Amino acid sequence: MGSSSEAIQTVAVAGTVIEYSERGQGEPLLLVHAGGFADWFVPLAASHTLDDFRVIRVRRAGYGAKAPASHLSIRDHAAHLIAFADLLKIDAVHVVGHSSGALIAFQMAADRPQLVHSLMLIEPAACGPFFVPAFAELGERFIGPAMGAFAAGDLAGAFDTFMRGVGGDGSRRIIEQTFARAGYEQAVRESRFFFSDEVPACMEWQFESNVAEIRQPVLVVEGEDGRHAGLLSQQVTEVTTTLLPQAEVVLIPRSNHMLPLQEPDGLGEALGSFARRHPIAAQA
Repeated sequence: MGSSSEAIQTVAVAGTVIEYSERGQGEPLLLVHAGGFADWFVPLAASHTLDDFRVIRVRRAGYGAKAPASHLSIRDHAAHLIAFADLLKIDAVHVVGHSSGALIAFQMAADRPQLVHSLMLIEPAACGPFFVPAFAELGERFIGPAMGAFAAGDLAGAFDTFMRGVGGDGSRRIIEQTFARAGYEQAVRESRFFFSDEVPACMEWQFESNVAEIRQPVLVVEGEDGRHAGLLSQQVTEVTTTLLPQAEVVLIPRSNHMLPLQEPDGLGEALGSFARRHPIAAQA
C-alpha cells in the first residue's frame, strides 16, 4: 500500500525496523497510525492542508518487513518512536495518534515531555485511562468474535469483523476506495500482528504516570457520524477531556473511526490549525 510517490525509508531502532516517509520543511508533525494496518495516514500525509509542516508518517514495528522478536507493549512502541525522533535529530514535535496510536502518543508525552510539544488524539482507543463502559459492548459484539476468528485461523474474517465493529459495515468499501482491492488484501495480511500482539498490548496497558503531568496542548478529534451511531466515541471524548482539561475537541463531519480515510483534508485542516496555534517556535 502507500502512495506510489512516497519514498519509503527505513531506520533501525531498538532491535527493530521503523519504516517511514516524510515531506515538507516546516515544524515536524509525526503521524502514529492506528492498529489493524499501517497505512491509515497515507491520504492525510499527502494532504495539501499540511503543506507547511514536515509531515513524518511511520509504519510502526510489527507492520513492516521485519517482525519483532518479542511482544511489544504500548510503552515499547512509544520508546521506539522516541528513539526514532532522536535519530532524526528532532528536538520537539507535534504528535498525531489515531486509536491505539493515540495511546502510544499519550505514552510518548509522559515519557519524554520535552519532545512532545502537542498531542492530537484521533478517536483514542478505549483502553487504560480512556476506558469507558460502552467498550464492553464493542468487545462482546466485535472484538471477542474477531479474536475468536483469528484464533481459528480465519484472518480475513477477523479483520472484517473488527473493522465493521469500529468503522461500520462500509469499512471494507472505504479501504478499497482508498487503496484498491490489493490494498485491502495487504491490510488483512498486516492485521496478523495487530491481533496477535497489539490487541493484547492495548488490554495490558497500565498508564503508570500521573495524568495531570500531561501539560501539553491537546486536541481530541472525533468522527461526528461515529458519535451519532453509538456512545463509545462520545464517552471516550468525555473521559479524555475530564483527564486533560486543557484539551480542545473537534468533530469532523461525514466520518467515524475511519476518518483518516474518509475526510483526510478536513482532518488535516483541524490538525494544522491546532498546531499553528501552538507553534513549537514559541517555546524556543
